[in-house]
Amino acid sequence: MPLSTIPASGTAPAIATLNAHIDRLSERFVARRALLELIMLGLIAREHVLLIGPPGTGKSAAVQAVAGAIDATTFEYLLGRFTEPSELFGALDLNALKEGRVEPVTSGMLPQADVAFLDEIFLGSTAILNSLLKILNERTYRRGQYSMVTPLISCVAASNALPDDPLLAAFADRFLITMFVDPVGENELPELLRTGWRLGAGDPDPIPPVDKSVIAGLHQAALQVDMGPIGETYAHIVRKLRLVGVTMSDRKIVKAQKLIAAAALLRGEMVAGPEDLWPITYLVQDKAQQAEASELLHAELKDSFNPVLTDSVAKATYGPTAHAAHLTEQATRLLEGRPALATDRLYEIWLVRLETMLTRIDAAFDGETLPQQLRVLRVSLQAVLETPQHNGPVDNPIPGSILAEPA
Repeated sequence: MPLSTIPASGTAPAIATLNAHIDRLSERFVARRALLELIMLGLIAREHVLLIGPPGTGKSAAVQAVAGAIDATTFEYLLGRFTEPSELFGALDLNALKEGRVEPVTSGMLPQADVAFLDEIFLGSTAILNSLLKILNERTYRRGQYSMVTPLISCVAASNALPDDPLLAAFADRFLITMFVDPVGENELPELLRTGWRLGAGDPDPIPPVDKSVIAGLHQAALQVDMGPIGETYAHIVRKLRLVGVTMSDRKIVKAQKLIAAAALLRGEMVAGPEDLWPITYLVQDKAQQAEASELLHAELKDSFNPVLTDSVAKATYGPTAHAAHLTEQATRLLEGRPALATDRLYEIWLVRLETMLTRIDAAFDGETLPQQLRVLRVSLQAVLETPQHNGPVDNPIPGSILAEPA
């Protein structure tokens, strides 16, 4: 019986296989499981994913790893200001041109790919982006009178930042999922170094690829998920976001139902419930607004759960309040762990960690949005860093009121 015609219980082996692959991939990418999960979700929903973050945060490597874990045709390219359309879509067939026909040679190029990764996507020329629009929206490639249906499952694009140009912003809207990728946190640095060193010597345990028919079967099964029970709640969430100024196109709102359905399927259900609404957070293409959406939708997303997409669920429901509490707890613990003597060899390391914590606080909150408890801790961090080192015992730099309050 085809995967697309059996209940969710029948898809259990495929879901277990997918989950095992995500587990193994996440062992190779420290603090990047959510990124891996969202790319997989995009593949199942046959939708596109946009990754925004500074260079060196593992975006390219993670996409390559996911694509390599699927037995599918892939295409990867780093775009630049002078990239020619032929570099992505293929040069013209000279023999066909002699016969008066305009036909590109698409073998090995983007129009023949199942999975595509385009780095620095917004550097593409107007000609490139116009051709991409047709492929992303309609899965067709057209050049002059030549037209072909493309097998594209999902395109993952990356950029250091979102564009200010309204025309490019409209193009970005074609990517249903947006994830903002930050550098690995301070606590994960030791694991990052260990993993990087281990994999630098070669991967002793390569992951066998999953056949793309597994992804296709899960996609077809997701299209059969009953969305009726969450229709009103979903509409309420959209209205709530629009009231606070979050812009989401009608196209994106409709397509997002595929993400919710895929989330329900991976939860082992054929009926969508409140547990599956969390992908809505990733529709928001503004970093600050995405964090605010997590906070604003606390009541609607409090039941979010998925046994496969664990980290992306957590990230989707992790708003500014939770972030502030987490930073407060870490900063308090850091200040409490101050070495007794400035001559201690660990003292300099401790000061570096204080500077890192101060940077993290300033990156997360500005002067107006910084919560009071975290504001007091920031003052304590700053005071320690501005105090000249001395050789005697040091006092506890944390105000008593902070230690008395829960983090």
